[in-house]
Parts: sequence; structure tokens; C-alpha cells
Amino acid sequence: MEQSKKGFQHPFFKYSIRTLYYLLILILLVLVYGFHDMRVGPFIYSEF
Repeated sequence: MEQSKKGFQHPFFKYSIRTLYYLLILILLVLVYGFHDMRVGPFIYSEF
């Protein structure tokens, strides 16, 4: 039991869990907003 608690306190474990957390957030944002927003749209100031 103490060894498992000590493992959770290890900096590598904290770093990897935080990285997976932020990666999950990025993936969810891409899924919610989709890839269609990343394409270049029509040029707005063509008559300017």
C-alpha cells in the first residue's frame, strides 16, 4: 500500500497523468468544433 502511494507521488507519474489530461482536452475540443473550422475560408476583403 505504501509503495503504491509513493508511486503516485513520483514526478514522472504526475507529469504523464497531466499530459494525458491535456491531450484528452485537446482531442475533445477538436471533436466538438471539428476540422472544418481549420480550413482557410474565402477572402473577405476582395473588393477593398
